[in-house]
Amino acid sequence: MTYQTSLPKKRTLSQVLAERDAELALINSVQQALASRLDVQSIYNLVGDKIRDIFDSQVVMISTYDPQDETIEHRYAIERGEHIIAPGRHPIRGFRTQIVQTKQPVLVNHNVPELAACLGQPTIPGTVTPKSWLGVPMIVGDQVTGILSLQHVDRENAFDESHVRLLQTLAASMSVALENARLWEQEELYRKALEREFEIGREIQASFLPDFLPQPEGWEIAAMLKSAREVSGDFYDAFELTEGKIGLVIADVCDKGLGAALFMTLFRSLIRAVSKIDFFTNADYAGVVSLEKRLINALSLTNNYIAETHGKTSMFCTIFFGILDTYTGILTYINGGHLPPKVINQHGVKEILSVTGPAVGTMPGVEFTTREVLIEVEDTFFAHTDGLTDTVNPAGEYFNEQKLIPLFAGDQPLSALLVQIQDQIKDYSTGAKQNDDITMLAVRRIKKTIGG
Repeated sequence: MTYQTSLPKKRTLSQVLAERDAELALINSVQQALASRLDVQSIYNLVGDKIRDIFDSQVVMISTYDPQDETIEHRYAIERGEHIIAPGRHPIRGFRTQIVQTKQPVLVNHNVPELAACLGQPTIPGTVTPKSWLGVPMIVGDQVTGILSLQHVDRENAFDESHVRLLQTLAASMSVALENARLWEQEELYRKALEREFEIGREIQASFLPDFLPQPEGWEIAAMLKSAREVSGDFYDAFELTEGKIGLVIADVCDKGLGAALFMTLFRSLIRAVSKIDFFTNADYAGVVSLEKRLINALSLTNNYIAETHGKTSMFCTIFFGILDTYTGILTYINGGHLPPKVINQHGVKEILSVTGPAVGTMPGVEFTTREVLIEVEDTFFAHTDGLTDTVNPAGEYFNEQKLIPLFAGDQPLSALLVQIQDQIKDYSTGAKQNDDITMLAVRRIKKTIGG
């Protein structure tokens, strides 16, 4: 501690009690502010104002210290009733450096400008160099986390040891609370930054889903995806090929969250690119490649690439990929480990499209086989991911998809029907957390078209 004042006087009982009252009042104010969940700057303002009330001081400053880059930030600074604007972090200099190094108070009661200049302590632009300066460390554990300082710009010997002792006591009492508030602020800023990153991820991922679904003559196509988290591992796709053909995809990447979302974009891009590679390259062999070959090529290449290139991640995807001939109503498909879709007519389930191969990406070189199903007028193809059947109610009971079958007997638009299903699932799971992404894809044949 640096002393430049007369020896301290012995404190009276009334002084001790007054100091104790001041300490308790300040601590209580900090605790109330924390309990009220005030923003961190408001807490610093509240503490600083309380200190101004306690001390006869023209300048009060609360500065946080970062040992990593040896900088300070003035979270509260006021001179003669006017707030001092000193934004950002600044290299620590002068008296504050001595406080950090010694973890002891510094009291300078005369020749402050000269000593400050020798130690390289700057004067904040627009302020007056004080004639008396007192600073104490705020310590958490054994680390200085900040500096609490008082200054007087008009007279020397403005502070004595009673001020030092009381300021030390107050700093010790509020250091942990202010540090907790600062850490909470950092976590809040990190959380907001993370939320923004996920928002960007959602926007990017949404761009991988089709902006619109093709609606060929005589057919209706609808889809819906509801993520369990910020981003999804599910996806669907519907895209036009040649000669009245439509590619239909619904898939579910294993796991959840960001990792699944990254692989979702990879699986989706590979499937669409490979299945349309002749169109992208302007090669004229569309008529030569059969639907079966196109399906097998797309899933085999995707499977081998994922398994050989990203095998260490153990990521795979259940995929239903079909190509619908909108003229004939024949859907040629591969079901790579996905929940079997259904073809539903006015009487109930007409066909179940069982698995024809393993999940995609599990191991290289696996074989996929194709099958066909005829979708007739008033038939509806309906596929979903396991998030639907994994939905539970508050009693822990799983949702029964058989309850949905009668809904397809009506004539309401498929898009409205999927919204109704989603609402029904939401009502069923009220009070329970959605544990998995829910994706649905539906295709209805309204009438026969030319060639069909």
